[in-house]
Amino acid sequence: MNAWQAFRAGLDRAARYWPVWLILYAANLFGALLLVLLPALSMVSDFGHRPAMRQAAGGLDAWLVLETLMSPGAMAALGQGGPEPAWTPALQQAILVGLVTVAALPWLAWLPASFLNGGLLLTYAGSPQPFRLRRFLWGSWHWFGTFLLLGVVQALGWIIGLIPAAVLLVAALPAGQWLLWFLVAVLGLWMVLWLVVLEYSRIAAVVGDTQNAFRALGRGVRFVFRHPLPVAGLYALSLLLAASLHAVFRLGLMPTLRLEWWLLVLLVQQVFIVARLGLRLARLGGGTALVVGAAQSAPDGEPVGPSAMKAA
Repeated sequence: MNAWQAFRAGLDRAARYWPVWLILYAANLFGALLLVLLPALSMVSDFGHRPAMRQAAGGLDAWLVLETLMSPGAMAALGQGGPEPAWTPALQQAILVGLVTVAALPWLAWLPASFLNGGLLLTYAGSPQPFRLRRFLWGSWHWFGTFLLLGVVQALGWIIGLIPAAVLLVAALPAGQWLLWFLVAVLGLWMVLWLVVLEYSRIAAVVGDTQNAFRALGRGVRFVFRHPLPVAGLYALSLLLAASLHAVFRLGLMPTLRLEWWLLVLLVQQVFIVARLGLRLARLGGGTALVVGAAQSAPDGEPVGPSAMKAA
């Protein structure tokens, strides 16, 4: 199976199993609402009624925010307006809300994804079987711990790669921009490759019916390096379509929409989110089709594991 056939298979799985699409969209929406809740409650307080905060809610340029925070009187202006910085309770509350929101972002992305990906991949691996919610939930719980551990491994891999890369980037500054850009490109390729390996490790865990995270990681590494062309082609197609979608949304639609048309803006934003999620599901569906096809064409004909079939 080549990259184009895998991508078509992924699109077919994403469309066929639309309830999975709906479940993941609802989970993303719920997480986004939780993140919005804390800042919204903060804006209802006295701090949110200040004229400066009302103006900031409409959007500020990044350079203005940076310049303001670097100015000596920034904290005084944000506080009570006195000559000395005033750490008022409202200001402390706003900073605390911001820190809590930033700290919650990785958890809200990591935990639901670790839980739902098992059911998602089990559903895609069992194509063309019909969608069954009970089977989806069984797969989600069955591989929850495995995918949590793989998420930790993924984060550790990024950290291990980023620390020496940061040292090299700092050391390369006097050598000129060409070396700096080369190191940035190498770092970017490393991050993408690590993401691909971990994604196929999750797929291999479900297709090979293993809850051993390190065995799944080994299978993912072997599959990516044994099938470089279809894997790279599938990701290239997905990234090209994602970049085109972002260009249409960011450069074409959003600059022409006024914030006063909030209902239309909200609708366009949600359509963009659903389409972007669909591209991700198509990529996962295509990757699952590649792994299942390779497993079934192997000499031992390794199908989706027996416990996964029992849950059907």
